[in-house]
Amino acid sequence: MNGFEFSEYIAKPPKEVFDLISNPANGSKFVDNIKESKKLTDGPIRVGTKFHETRIMNGKEASTDLLVSAYEPNTHVGISSEAEGIKVEYHFHLEPKGEGTRVKWVCQLEANGLRKMMLPMVAGIMKKEDGDHLQKLKTYLEAN
Repeated sequence: MNGFEFSEYIAKPPKEVFDLISNPANGSKFVDNIKESKKLTDGPIRVGTKFHETRIMNGKEASTDLLVSAYEPNTHVGISSEAEGIKVEYHFHLEPKGEGTRVKWVCQLEANGLRKMMLPMVAGIMKKEDGDHLQKLKTYLEAN
């Protein structure tokens, strides 16, 4: 698999964790480099809902469109994006654990042609850039 996987225990119930992570507009609450995320589609969040996100990466603004690709209340949400021929898919799997939630976060990368050879390098960069998101999510939720 080209990508990475992390797991974290959060001392909050699955519904509370899901409510925060299933809405990408909440990202700026716990991830420092997310400047803004706006919902582009009407109605409740579900598979097919789109967002536009702007981040600061290496001192520069970078924007991308996000798509909710999986949505199973309180248990699983998937968010995908595509840029320069590389598709990124983030999956958050939630499982009740005692009084809290075990969150497994999986990042999968896909590409075709020559871009496929770049995936291990891109995965390493993304792991370095995003690898602390679950820890930041835990800190934010447990403080609120």
